[in-house]
Formats: sequence, structure tokens, C-alpha cells
Amino acid sequence: MTTQVPVPATPELLEELRHICAETVEIPIDMVTVEADLTADLGIDSLTMDEFVVLVLQRYGMSAHVHTIQPMSYPTLGDLADLIQRLNSESSRSND
Repeated sequence: MTTQVPVPATPELLEELRHICAETVEIPIDMVTVEADLTADLGIDSLTMDEFVVLVLQRYGMSAHVHTIQPMSYPTLGDLADLIQRLNSESSRSND
């Protein structure tokens, strides 16, 4: 079970995503960059990509979106960070 944490500012979020990705796919952190294509550059298969995105959504309390997100639509960590920030922003607005 992943502990839910608040979504940090984008630079910190990107760094957290790098660490989660490196741990999930068991590759050195220095190989994981914001711009790297997770499948083409890092060789992450679709099942591992699904697992990674689910872990990230759970971490930031966005599990409700697991079935509506197509992980392969977010090929880089930058793309995934943008999604997390957008979902967080939408959630914040709906809670006001």
C-alpha cells in the first residue's frame, strides 16, 4: 500500500517521479530523465507502465482516475507530471 502524499510543486514532483520510476522498473536513477520516452528510451513495457502510473496515482490520492487514464498517452515523466498537476488542480477546484 502506497502512502498518499500531497502533490508537490512541479520540480519536486518530477524528482519524485524519477525515483518512483527508477525503483519500479529497477534501473539507475541517472537513466531516468524528464524528457526520456519511457518505452522507447527506457524500454518500459506496457504492463510495467501501467503499474508505474497506478502507483503514482495512488501516491497522490488519485486512484479514482486509474480506469480513465491511458498510461501510454503519457510517454515522458514531464507528460505524467502535467497530468498529475492538472488532476490535482481539478480536484482542488471541485473541493472549493
